Amino acid sequence: MLAVLAVVFVLLAVIPVGFNLRFLIFILTLTNIFALLAISWNILSGYMGLLSLGHSFFFAGGGYAAALLTLNWGVPPLAATFLGAIIVTGLSCLIGLPSLKLRGHFFALVTLVIPVIAYQITNALPQLGGHDGIFGIPPLVDSAATFYLISLALVAAGVVATYVIVRSRLGIIFTCIKDDEVAARAAGIDVPRYKLIALAISVFIAGIAGALYGYLNGVVSPATYELEKASLPLLMTLLGGRATVIGPVVGAYIIQTLIETLKIEILVRSRLLIYSALALAIFMLFPSGIVGYLRKKVYAAPKS
Repeated sequence: MLAVLAVVFVLLAVIPVGFNLRFLIFILTLTNIFALLAISWNILSGYMGLLSLGHSFFFAGGGYAAALLTLNWGVPPLAATFLGAIIVTGLSCLIGLPSLKLRGHFFALVTLVIPVIAYQITNALPQLGGHDGIFGIPPLVDSAATFYLISLALVAAGVVATYVIVRSRLGIIFTCIKDDEVAARAAGIDVPRYKLIALAISVFIAGIAGALYGYLNGVVSPATYELEKASLPLLMTLLGGRATVIGPVVGAYIIQTLIETLKIEILVRSRLLIYSALALAIFMLFPSGIVGYLRKKVYAAPKS
């Protein structure tokens, strides 16, 4: 499995860059950014079981922090990407610490409200560009191909990090809390501590994705908090396979390809209907996600 993944990542690195497919490079870079966002959602909601409906806050927060660091303090974009992610992680943990005591739909509702509040705040602050946002953000690097390769490397790092977490004691504790939080507390597990760890890891990756998004488009605005940005990682992860290592990446590539296809002029007016119908059909056919479905097939296959 790991060998197949390595080959896929090598092909993704070589083919677009080798053939200098500029439009494809841009689309794949955008896809990698949302794949990172889906990976971050999967860690918190897939493995820890805390349903987040507000990942657009972490995403936009990383974008705003990195943009301000670069434009106002002259921090190089690559360094600002990680520093911005650290800043938004610290801020999100402070805000989210009280909500980690909540469970189920109560936590989900809190995460849904936070981006709405953040939207209003950024809209009202001229220091953050107000409604128009922050423009003139320089690219991460001068070469679009290099930007793409960096985004692909970060996705690969996210997959490896997820694999390491799942295979470690930390991943086992995450699963225990998700399966039965009361039993986990009874077993002596410090549940709030591990929820905070999962939140920090998730926000850090989402913050990196948001910073890359700002550098790719040259702008970050309150529109980054919109519902689409919050729903995309959820849909991508559910499609690819929740609580699977590679599922979020698979879902991201499928959904982003679908989104770009539906931008064709003939399909523009019907894209929402087509998108919804296809998504519904896929979820009905693959309730555990594509990767989850394939994994069940492999394990269920008779061994000779």
